[in-house]
Order: sequence, then structure tokens, then C-alpha cells
Amino acid sequence: MQEQGVSQALEFDARDDQARHLLALRGSEPVGTLRLRSLDGGRTVKIERVAVLAPSRGARVGRALLRAAVALAEAGGAQEARLHAQTAAQSFYARLGFVALGPVFDEDGIPHVAMRRALRRAPPASDAAQAPSGRTPGQARPG
Repeated sequence: MQEQGVSQALEFDARDDQARHLLALRGSEPVGTLRLRSLDGGRTVKIERVAVLAPSRGARVGRALLRAAVALAEAGGAQEARLHAQTAAQSFYARLGFVALGPVFDEDGIPHVAMRRALRRAPPASDAAQAPSGRTPGQARPG
């Protein structure tokens, strides 16, 4: 909030209780976060509030968070992920498969562009490989 100049009143809203929050840790220290909201009866998810602490940028924390969010969305049966990307981060999201939709717009005083990514359905649980229980530093975990 401080770095972006977004007020606390705009950052926290009534949708937090309806969202799934992911937290990236380096050791036991939080270094990044995002929230994931289900829309359209679960057909679409919206990725919001993506943030990585400045010292951890470039260390693939954001990429780990986004990949975890996409995996959760696919496992939940969502067909599409949407987000509002700051234009400065648009190429980051494009590298992760998101495509811009429409013109640049202002959100909270910062230029943004709407982006979307088609999702594939996760295989049934019986076919899915079991993930190891340990996490590596900087790996996202659902909160």
C-alpha cells in the first residue's frame, strides 16, 4: 500500500472474506501475496492484490504465486483467470500466458490493463500426481 500510494480504505474490502489468499514465504518470512476470487459460479477466477516485497522481486516469487493461483483455479474447475495488471507489470503477466483485453484504464490512480488466461481442467484426483509435502523457500502456499 505504501509503495503504490493506495489508501488502506481501497486496499481492504468486503471481498477478502470471500477470497482465497496465497502467501509466499522465504523461510518463515512473508515475501509475497495475492488473493483469488471465484466469479461466475466458479467458471472464472480473478487474481487480485498481487504484491511481492521489493527485495524479493526478480527471485521468481511472483511467478510462483501466479502458478499456484492458476493451479488452484484449474483444480477447482475454473475455465478462465482474469486480472487487472498494472501496465508496468503487463509483460510479466504476458510471460505467464495472460492476454490483454481492451484499453488501458485508471485504477486507484495507477494505469492498468485487463488481462485473461484460458485455463485447462485439472485431471481427476485419482490421476493427479501427489505433490511432495515440503516447500522450497519462496514457494507459494495457500492461506
